[in-house]
Amino acid sequence: MNSMRLPALAAGVAFVITALYALDPGPYQMAAFVFFAQPLFAIAAAGYAYRVWKDLRSRKVL
Repeated sequence: MNSMRLPALAAGVAFVITALYALDPGPYQMAAFVFFAQPLFAIAAAGYAYRVWKDLRSRKVL
């Protein structure tokens, strides 16, 4: 389960930045959302997708 720690942390930080932007949509929050939260969501999605692909390969599904 250690391999899921980084994507989970990235998603958590991205959700916090997104919530801050939703509560107070200012220019600094928008910049944080665009330049930090969206790449963190992409990192989290890629990490989860890689873990699923690796698990399916180990079970000989793919």
